Amino acid sequence: MNDPLIVFGSPASQPSRTVYWVCLIGGIPFKLGVRDDLDPGESNPRVQVPWIKDDDFILSEMAAIACYLADKHEVNELYPTDIQSRARINQFLHMHHSLVRGATRKLMMPHVVKPLRSTYSFTAMNEVLIADSIKVAWEASNPLESGGKAVHTIARFLEESYFTSDTPYVCQTTHPSLADLICYAELGQLTFANLFTFVDYPLIQRWLEAMTEVPFFETIHAFNITLGDIASSPNSLERMAPALDAGVKALHATGLITNSSATFMDMVLTAD
Repeated sequence: MNDPLIVFGSPASQPSRTVYWVCLIGGIPFKLGVRDDLDPGESNPRVQVPWIKDDDFILSEMAAIACYLADKHEVNELYPTDIQSRARINQFLHMHHSLVRGATRKLMMPHVVKPLRSTYSFTAMNEVLIADSIKVAWEASNPLESGGKAVHTIARFLEESYFTSDTPYVCQTTHPSLADLICYAELGQLTFANLFTFVDYPLIQRWLEAMTEVPFFETIHAFNITLGDIASSPNSLERMAPALDAGVKALHATGLITNSSATFMDMVLTAD
């Protein structure tokens, strides 16, 4: 009998929430990765979550994981086999890290992480790849204003280049795809946190509303729902801990988690 799929992640991590969502929609049982699941020296190349162990196969990077799981378990509603539909989704995935991911780095991260610690540490790889963009946001005198400008740029691009009047979804599919799950992880969180309003972007507003109907929406966003408004009331450890616990408990409640006793404190915490 094969070992269960293990997902190393965190409810606070946008990419981890995407991987959890793929598993839940696809009905894929999985184990929440905990310290006891690690062999000596085992990790992933960039020491970030999410990453998975599928038997003896280890894979990191959220988009690669999402595509792998959708392919292996034939979750075709999220990753259509039609070559052109898949190409549009792949196009979005290839630009995601250099565009939409910026919504988290520029606006969400300073409001979630900075109130909890005065400095931000980087792995050697991340010092090369993303330190500059994070440091700019981290050191901004008004991160709500400067981060908001970045999100306006992202939203304007998506509104004009990806969304159409024919369908509410990102890549012109008739139902949510991997691209929608990945995009929502970055943009949808801003509405829970009261950090940004998309009132100037009617196609995105329609999409945000449509995404609330995707199965397991509340489960995946239990962390965000519990954390709540961090614009009016700054984040704190007293708020963060119960939000993380709520995220883990919501996953357990689905019945697809094979280690039903795992808590957030058991999970492997790595840089996100």
